[in-house]
Amino acid sequence: MFKKHGVRPDGLLVGACLAVAVTTLAALPLSLAPGWDELVYLSRYAPYDPATPFSAPRSRGVPLLVAPVAAVTDSVVVLRCYLTATATLALYLGFRPWTRVLGSALVPAVAAAGYGSLWIALFYAGAAMPNHYLAMAAVGAVGCFLLAVTPRATSANVPSPASTRAARGPLVGLALALCVAALMRPSDAVWLAAPLLLAPLAVPAWRKLAPAAAVAAGLAAGLVPWAVEAHTRFGGIRQRLREASDIQGGMRPTFSLPEYVTTLDGPLLCRPCTGDAVDWPAVGWWVVLPPLVALGLYAAHRAGRAGAAWLAVLVATATAATYLAFLPYAAPRFLLPAYALLAIPAALGGIAAVRRAWPSTAATAADGADSTGGAGGAGRVEAPGARLTARTTARRRVRATVVIVALVGVCAAHGTVQWDMVRRHVRVQERARADWQHIAAVLREQGVRPPCLVGGTHAVVPIAHAAGCRSQRDTPDGRESGGGVPDAFVLRGDRRPPPWARAWPRHRVPDAHYRGWRVAVAPRPGDGG
Repeated sequence: MFKKHGVRPDGLLVGACLAVAVTTLAALPLSLAPGWDELVYLSRYAPYDPATPFSAPRSRGVPLLVAPVAAVTDSVVVLRCYLTATATLALYLGFRPWTRVLGSALVPAVAAAGYGSLWIALFYAGAAMPNHYLAMAAVGAVGCFLLAVTPRATSANVPSPASTRAARGPLVGLALALCVAALMRPSDAVWLAAPLLLAPLAVPAWRKLAPAAAVAAGLAAGLVPWAVEAHTRFGGIRQRLREASDIQGGMRPTFSLPEYVTTLDGPLLCRPCTGDAVDWPAVGWWVVLPPLVALGLYAAHRAGRAGAAWLAVLVATATAATYLAFLPYAAPRFLLPAYALLAIPAALGGIAAVRRAWPSTAATAADGADSTGGAGGAGRVEAPGARLTARTTARRRVRATVVIVALVGVCAAHGTVQWDMVRRHVRVQERARADWQHIAAVLREQGVRPPCLVGGTHAVVPIAHAAGCRSQRDTPDGRESGGGVPDAFVLRGDRRPPPWARAWPRHRVPDAHYRGWRVAVAPRPGDGG
């Protein structure tokens, strides 16, 4: 399965990345308006004024990512094209080290395509969100770490005098990957770095100072902006962590696996997840993934690459643990790093299964030789041996055909389900984001214009941004959330306004897709309110 000398060109990986990019462009309209979280990141720049609150859990990686575009234009089409290009490049850079780790161009290409086939990856590939880039940083970090701890060899496949020293390229890649991860999501980067620092305790051959130093340096470099901001805006690291935990509902030991099962078909944010049923067709790939990973670990063991496959599984488990064991709500995008890492042993397993079923010319010839008693007896028993060889070949071809047809069927069913879900969520988001504009139009009609402050029970941040106002934090229980009494209070469903706003005139939003939107507007001087 693996090449012993050299590395094949990575054209397969490039092709897989381009296929994912084309699918992303086909699935997501370039005109899709920025979502709630995207607006928070984009509004750091003047074209996307007014600035929305930048809360404690957020970090500066995405604002840095979008700076070349967001700083100069508010064109959503330009933004989506740019983000699709950067996401495709990140996909390539993340899986590229694995062509050398595994000595195979096919496995990383299949892994990248498998990861890119998920509706979650497709939806967020063209979004101003950190999760895809964190996932690719994790995949690239593990690959570069394995290259850095692997002895280099000469053209004669003999360790070179410098084999005890890690190559400079993988070390730089490792540090950059950890830095990107920390810029995108600092807490996730810590969970990514921990297994890379601890794994050498179990594998003596990996006990080298340079890779550990690269991990530590990259992590520290990415955490510096977050730490500086913690001191300048939040009163210190501990206070920022406490505030981030409060905003996320309180980080505590929990078990969120059932919630993540229900979010395999959405919603984008399940908070809370009560009443969200399991869509069983969407769970299919979760059922197939564990046996494929197990088969991949077995194939890697037989090929002498068990350490690489097991490290990918270990890091995937670590990056998922913080969400499955400590976060009391679920969002499918949170597990993208784990899915990307597990795609590597899963690809190994899938390829091993196909090759196991594929007819082997060498094995067929050996069967024929055994049946005829060798070359010397070919003249005496040629016909029976030939018939046995033909039957063996026919059986193997039938087996290979069954495996290939089954594989194509599974991939087609998987692709159909994932395509249906990504298109479904695009439609939902188009309607929801259009509602924000309709609500903003009602606010303007009722005289709520900048400078203004908007509160509410749901989606206050994007609605206020659409109206050009500052926003309070969502207050589903009707409490005043700071910043003073707002100029308007947005309600959804059967929610009631807080006591101080119950006498305010309420206005329905006529053109909204969701009919439950209402706006309570503070009486203006002279209205007699």
